[in-house]
Formats: sequence, structure tokens, C-alpha cells
Amino acid sequence: MGRRKKKKYWSKKDKIYSVLIVGGLLCGLTILIFFNRKNRIEKLENNSFKTYGTIEKLRPNVRKGTTTQKDVVYFYFVKNDSVFHKIKQLPNYGIEHLGIKLYESYSLKVVESDYGIFDIDFKKRKDTVIDKRNYKVQIYNTANHRYIIE
Repeated sequence: MGRRKKKKYWSKKDKIYSVLIVGGLLCGLTILIFFNRKNRIEKLENNSFKTYGTIEKLRPNVRKGTTTQKDVVYFYFVKNDSVFHKIKQLPNYGIEHLGIKLYESYSLKVVESDYGIFDIDFKKRKDTVIDKRNYKVQIYNTANHRYIIE
């Protein structure tokens, strides 16, 4: 008759190592997120220009995953004879809470070296509107973004 193999369980040493590895990964990820956010804020404060963004489309209560919903605001700004289309996500009912309306303009800060880093202030409304049809160059984030706007 053959011997029965004993089930190998994790030793105490293996459990400690696995907890340390998972903890180290979580700490590293947290530090990475913290410094990335700090870097973005620093760029906005030191290396940015001020302009204004015009709202072109509002999408309240858009599904993000299976359980969450967000409000999505599509806006554009002009720099160097080009129109840059951007997206800002707000918490659910954020559009209604802030009173955002189509074709209104708001104060906008954009990092000079990376137009993907911006801060739009929906509390500072401007009375000017730029017609994007006057510009030939339209720059979108993705092809899907362009499809949604048009």
C-alpha cells in the first residue's frame, strides 16, 4: 500500500512573508499615487496658463462600472489656433448641484507642457463664448470622444 501524502499547509514563515509582500505593494502604490497627485498640483501652480473652457455637452448619470454613476462634462478651450476637447468627471448630480449649462464658459487652468492636466472652476463663470467652428484643427482625447461630441 502506498503512503498518503500529507497536505502541505503554509508555514508561519510563509504567511508572514506573504503579508509583508502585499503590505509593501500597497504602501508603494499609495506613495506613488500621493506623489503623482502632488506633482500634478505643483505643475498647475507653477507651469500653467489661464484661459476659459466652454461647455459643449453634458451627460448626467453616466454608468461607470456596474454600480456607480458619474456626471460627465465635455468642454473645449482654444490654444494656438487649435481647439482642445476635454472631459471632466463630477460626482453624481454634480451638474445639477453646480448649475452647469450648455455653452457657458468657465475659468480654466491648463499646464503648459501637458494639456491633460487641467483644473476647471465651475464657480467662476465667464461671459464669453468661443465658437469652435471657426477653427480647423480639432483635437480630441480618443476617437470615441469625437464620436460622442459630434
